[in-house]
Amino acid sequence: MKTFAIASGLICTTILCSVGNPAEAANLVINGGFEEPGLDANTWKYFGAGEVPGWTPFEGSTIEIRNNVAGDAYEGGNFAELDSHAYDKNADAIGFFQDIVTEIGKEYKFSFAYGPREQKRVDGDNLFSASFGSFNEEFDAGNSTDGWQLFSKTITAVDTTTRLQFLSLGDRDTYGANIDDVSVVTVPEPFSVLGLGAVGLVGAAGALRKRLTA
Repeated sequence: MKTFAIASGLICTTILCSVGNPAEAANLVINGGFEEPGLDANTWKYFGAGEVPGWTPFEGSTIEIRNNVAGDAYEGGNFAELDSHAYDKNADAIGFFQDIVTEIGKEYKFSFAYGPREQKRVDGDNLFSASFGSFNEEFDAGNSTDGWQLFSKTITAVDTTTRLQFLSLGDRDTYGANIDDVSVVTVPEPFSVLGLGAVGLVGAAGALRKRLTA
C-alpha cells in the first residue's frame, strides 16, 4: 500500500505539472506581424484592399508597411504605420481592420505592440485607437520615449464575429503611430483543464493499483 501511495503521488505531481503548463493557444489574427506581403530590407510600400493578407483598409485608406525604415520592427521584419500614404484625407476613417471568428461568452487575450513614428515624436500626431469587440481605447504613441510599448487585455466575446481595428486619430500628414505583433488568443479554461487532469489521475491510479495488488 505504501508503494501505491508513493506512485499515486508521483502521478498526481506529473499531472499537475502538465496542467500548469498548457500548450500556448494559436493566434487567431491572420498576418498579425504584417510580414505579408514580403518586403526587401529597408524598404516600404502602401497597399490597397485585398493586397495585405488578413487586413482590410477602411474605405479611402491604404495600409503602409515598412521593413525597418524610420524605425525597427518589434518582431520580424515588417510593421505597419497607421497614417499611411495616398489615402483620401477626407475619408471617415483612416486605418485597417480584421474580423475574427469568436465564441460568445469565451474570453480572448488581445495584445499588440505600438510605438511612435521615429521622425515624428510629437504629442497628438501619433494618436490612434484600438478596438476589439466591446473594448475601445485611445492611445498616444508619441508619448513613448522608449520605442515600442506592449498592450494586453482580456476581452469577453459577445458575438460570433468580432471586429479588430486600428484607427489613426492624429494629424493626417502621413506620419503616425506604428503597429506590430497583433494577437488574439483564446484564454484557456482552468476548470476544464483541471477536470481532464483529475480524470487522468483516477484512471492512472486505478490501473496502477490493479497491477500492484495482482
